[in-house]
Parts: sequence; C-alpha cells; structure tokens
Amino acid sequence: MNENRRFSHAIAWIGLLAGSFAFAQSNLGYLRDAPSGKFNAQDFELFWVAVDEVSASKPGTIKSWENAATGSGGTLKLLNLFTSTDGRDCRRLRVENYAKSLKGASTQIVCAHTDGTWLLDADARPASKPKD
Repeated sequence: MNENRRFSHAIAWIGLLAGSFAFAQSNLGYLRDAPSGKFNAQDFELFWVAVDEVSASKPGTIKSWENAATGSGGTLKLLNLFTSTDGRDCRRLRVENYAKSLKGASTQIVCAHTDGTWLLDADARPASKPKD
C-alpha cells in the first residue's frame, strides 16, 4: 500500500481508536491521550502490516507488533470473519496498542479493498450470521 494511503488510514485509526475517549470529553484533546495519537509513520506501517497478516488468518489468531525505537506496539486478535451487506470480505479485530506508558484497546472492523489491502470500516455490518 502506498505511503499516502497508509497515512490516511493512520489518521482514521487515530480517531477511531481514541473513540472511547470521545464520549468522555467535549473537545479533541482526547486524541493526545490515545496511544495511536503518539504513533509515527513507522509505527503505523508496522501496525498495518500486522493488520494485513492477522486478517489473512483464522479467528483466534493473535499478531503482535512492536517498534523498539519509539516504544510503541500492540496486539491484534482476529475475532471473526463476515461478509458485509454490500458483499465485502470483512474482519472484526480486537486491537490493543501502547505508546510507551499509554495503553488503549478497542474492537474495530476492517474490510478488504479491491487492491487486496484491509481498510477500516466502522459501518460495515454482516449480511448474515458471521462465518467463524
């Protein structure tokens, strides 16, 4: 995936991974408190490689990533697979990230893009019962 596309995805993840904080705060200050708000481009690249790898596996698979240079890392667990209402191949992931002492966790959905990469899609819904 090209660098601009990864950066766009990184920005989306910052917002979504920090989403749990959004309900508790009335401004954008919550972004600085989320681990992904501290990630650099290399952290996001490592993160997305882990997303690609875990998404190509079976439910229950856990993939870790780490950037020793920045003190960032995390784990991704593939919870289940499903076909979305518009026919895309999707995955529900449990995401736990850290940036030094900041830690955060959330459940996210990624769906296959036409170029074979996995893209964040919080609105994707199963067309039928999940196939896990």
